[in-house]
Amino acid sequence: MPIDYKTYLEVGCYVALLFFIVPIQYPKNVMVEEAFQEYLAKYNKSYPNQTIHKHHLDAFKKSLELIDMLNANKTNYNSANYGLTKFSDLTPEEFMLFQNNRRSGVSKYVKQNDVDHFFWSDSIPKIIDWREAGMVSKVKQQGNCGACWAFAVTECLESMQAIKVKMLVELSVQQMIDCSMYNRGCEGGDTCSLLQWLKDYNITIANEIDYPLKLKDQECQKRDIKRGVQVKDYVCENFVGRESIILKLLATKGPVAVGVNGQTWQNYVGGVIQFHCDGNLSHAVQIVGYNLTAEVPYYIVRNSWGEDFGDNGYLYIAIGSNVCGVGYEVAALTLV
Repeated sequence: MPIDYKTYLEVGCYVALLFFIVPIQYPKNVMVEEAFQEYLAKYNKSYPNQTIHKHHLDAFKKSLELIDMLNANKTNYNSANYGLTKFSDLTPEEFMLFQNNRRSGVSKYVKQNDVDHFFWSDSIPKIIDWREAGMVSKVKQQGNCGACWAFAVTECLESMQAIKVKMLVELSVQQMIDCSMYNRGCEGGDTCSLLQWLKDYNITIANEIDYPLKLKDQECQKRDIKRGVQVKDYVCENFVGRESIILKLLATKGPVAVGVNGQTWQNYVGGVIQFHCDGNLSHAVQIVGYNLTAEVPYYIVRNSWGEDFGDNGYLYIAIGSNVCGVGYEVAALTLV
């Protein structure tokens, strides 16, 4: 049956400017201009003239208002916390430019698969965290390269290989950036189309040490790859209203890659995101586990903005209501 809301995620990911976990707090009697000067000093920013300075000051004021609004709507101590980050002097429109380079229309690479063959158990644990099993590599930093789609898929490839052979090896994101025929390198891409390319052409993904990360577009290096992994099969589907399938994939197979809307992540500093996270898919991340025992059950989400973002590079999204569009485009894979 056709599934609505399929989105071709031509992701132009965020520029990976470093985020800080602890929000800056200002006394009520401190003028916003003084607060802005303190902010600029903390993040080592400056603007060349008064017009540009005022533009970013106005954006900063609006960020303070937005942060107050988001924090005022917290329902419990587990809810997401918002504070100043290195993006807080950007307008929402400027911030969206870092993520919104996708093409419109339905992706022909999103498959309508029967996912039953991906499962080997009907029951799942209450908590899954593949980091604790040593199946997740370190958090990476994508710099100015809009290749979150490549990071998210490559991270899943790493995890699936580690689960299979009981050894974690970092794989080449740069190979995906340079060589994927169905994507646009640092200008954006799609997790589903990347997996389709890997399968269509029986691509062997090189180890990171053999094809190192440069964070820029290069000519594809046609080299004899003697070690690496290959995709055997993949699922890339819409699981809105069926997030139990995402949980089962995480529990019985391993981490998954998902498309998300990350507009309010501009000011995220911790906690579980439950609200104010709707809209078009604009980013891609890896989900490495979940916790069903928490007061607000959540996914454990790894980002590619460095360890200074959120909780040491991670954030948490509430399960069950398609928060941040987490169910629209979910990719899981198996290896040869």
